[in-house]
Amino acid sequence: MGVGKLILEISGSATGLLYVWLEIKHRRSMWVVGILMSLCYMVVFGVEGLYASMGLYVYYLGMSLYGWVQWGRQEQQEQQEQQELRPVRITGRQAVTAGGLLVTSFFIMWLVLGRLTDHPAPVPDAAIAALNITATWLLTHSVLEQWLLLLIANALAIGLYARTGLWFTTGLYVVFLISSVAGYISWQRKIL
Repeated sequence: MGVGKLILEISGSATGLLYVWLEIKHRRSMWVVGILMSLCYMVVFGVEGLYASMGLYVYYLGMSLYGWVQWGRQEQQEQQEQQELRPVRITGRQAVTAGGLLVTSFFIMWLVLGRLTDHPAPVPDAAIAALNITATWLLTHSVLEQWLLLLIANALAIGLYARTGLWFTTGLYVVFLISSVAGYISWQRKIL
């Protein structure tokens, strides 16, 4: 699946660039692009044996559908109040939920990958997936601090994907890393 995988990786990278641009702009259409990106990367990571990353994109697919609906509801509410959909700071309850989600998802994936698969790097793959799962959950609620989790996840992903030779994906995650900083700054300005 050499050429096919490369085409899917390039397509995933291209839709990923569009996705992060729309995310920084805080646009609901990012969720549709997220569906396309998820489908591409589910196959790419499955072929590479990066099972947590593949599972992450299965999760992204579901969360893209949920995010589309959730942001639609938020937009309706904001329109009724004649306001623009804006990011928010994390609440104490969200922080506790996010912390639990992060720790639980990491340990489950690490144990499964480390004991039940031939995974080449179970710890970083599980960490990347857990950080992204938690950040995406926060994103569906327009929480600013999701960008900080993405910053860490993207830095880890660059190392893992470069090690496996997924060069377009590595490049995409370099852009994601830079975008994490830009997104945080952009969203923070919308809050203040």
